[in-house]
Parts: sequence; structure tokens; C-alpha cells
Amino acid sequence: MVRVKICGITRSEDLQVAVASGAHAVGFVFEPSSPRYVGDRLDLLDMLRSIPPFVVRVAVFGQLRELPEAVWQSVDAIQFIPAGERPSLPLRLRRILTVRLRSEEDIPRALILQGEADALLVDAYHPDKPGGTGEQADWRLARLLREQAQKPIILAGGLNPDNVQEAIRQVMPHAVDVSSGVESAPGKKDHHKIKEFIANVRRFANGS
Repeated sequence: MVRVKICGITRSEDLQVAVASGAHAVGFVFEPSSPRYVGDRLDLLDMLRSIPPFVVRVAVFGQLRELPEAVWQSVDAIQFIPAGERPSLPLRLRRILTVRLRSEEDIPRALILQGEADALLVDAYHPDKPGGTGEQADWRLARLLREQAQKPIILAGGLNPDNVQEAIRQVMPHAVDVSSGVESAPGKKDHHKIKEFIANVRRFANGS
């Protein structure tokens, strides 16, 4: 079964739909430049603490930065681009390292990161933005990485309800990650698209 992460959650009602529809993980963006930034929300801890115990709560960054201790204690995993200095982190947090593949030359560098990662997330490359662009990752390169990697591969970048089955067929990742592909506007999820995305992943697993 391919897992599903719904990323870029900013509203309680979107979170509730993602969880009720069967998302395995939900992502909250702590990159201030993102339209999905949640670091200044007064109800952030309430949202994080409302998530059922078997749904993974992921704090998503461009470059990793400090967060209040209460937030660290309320998430299960961190996702970031491995660059620059990093703050000390609770050892219990799982680490998802974002890699952006432009050519086959990037694959050996991505494989080196496995030693410090619990999973590798493949996203589309953008020179200025760390993610959430809606641009499609290179599925051929993602598959090459998956075939060589020992750690789970999460596929992100330009996924939506219409192309997720083909993306899974081509890459066969451990999980898929969607944000803009299930939105009506940046940071505002389309509830029908969330349900359709997760349903299509399940249909692929069931061979339909």
C-alpha cells in the first residue's frame, strides 16, 4: 500500500477532511516565505494535538530552523532540504530529507544522504523555491533513485488526483506527497480533491 501525505495544511477543516479520508501523514509548513506558512497561527498547537495517534505529523521546512519546544513535542517527523547549519533536534523525530533531481548526476549525492535520513522525498527542482511549486518532479530520475536507495522514497512535485496513479506506476514509491494539487488556492484545500486523490491511490493498490 502506497502511503499518502497531505501537505501544506493551514486550516482545521482541511485537516479534518485529510484525516477522515485516510491520509497517513499531514504536513505543516514552517517556511516563512511559503503561502502555507503556519508558524504564526494561534491555533497551531490545537491542530497538531487534534491529530489521531496513527497519523504522522510532519513539520516541513526549506532550510531547517528553530521552533518552540511545544511544537517540537507535537510533531513526529521533520522534512527539510539538507543545507546549512541545523539546530539540535529531539532524537525521536524521524527525518525526511528533500532531494531535487535535475539529472542522473544528482542521484549519487542523494544516496549519500541516506545515512542521516529515515526517508528521501523527491521534489521538483526550482532555483528559488524549496517546494510547493506545483511543478512535476522527474519521474524517471525518481525511479532510478528508488531502485538504488535503501531508504523509503516519497514522491512529491506536481501530483494531483488525475496523475497520481500513473506516477505510482512509473516510480513505485513508498509514499506520495501532495499539496498544491489538492488546493483551490494556496493554503486552501479542496476537500473533493483530497478525497479523490486518496481514493485514486487506494484504487491503484487494489488494481482498479
